[in-house]
Amino acid sequence: MAVRLELHVAGRIEDYALIGDMQTAALVCRDGTVDWLCLPRFDSHAIFAGLLGTEEHGFWRLGPAHPADAA
Repeated sequence: MAVRLELHVAGRIEDYALIGDMQTAALVCRDGTVDWLCLPRFDSHAIFAGLLGTEEHGFWRLGPAHPADAA
């Protein structure tokens, strides 16, 4: 398992999609980051708040451990 620390800048609002299950939802950016997520319900505190905060507010990125452009 690869873990990387990186600086994160939130994307433009038009680059986000909302994924949800009628209980909660996440805002997912085109680059694979989850920048807003409240669990277990919509009115819960945010787990990831990178969309509005700074890098210390957290995000989660889904993607390959070794991007093709890093070769």
